[in-house]
Amino acid sequence: MSGVMAAVTVRAAQRAKELGAEQALDTLRQELEQAPRLGVRLGPPRQDGTEVRKTRIEPRGNVPGLAVAYVYTPSPPPPTVAIVAVTPDDGARAD
Repeated sequence: MSGVMAAVTVRAAQRAKELGAEQALDTLRQELEQAPRLGVRLGPPRQDGTEVRKTRIEPRGNVPGLAVAYVYTPSPPPPTVAIVAVTPDDGARAD
């Protein structure tokens, strides 16, 4: 999918900076522009197609594994992704 606009909220960017994960978060932002439905959906989609989703950034070097929450909104066009939260991931997986 292309034509998706992805952005990082100010708070999520601040948190990524605190965790030393600015580059990793920007890489994820770029990936979400190509594939906006990465990770798992949290809860049911709304009637307008809006989804809250969570994905993970794997640990690399000094950057811990991170859980990243974002909102995908397919309409009105263009589709958008807003990365809203970045937190250290404890590694626990939900089944």
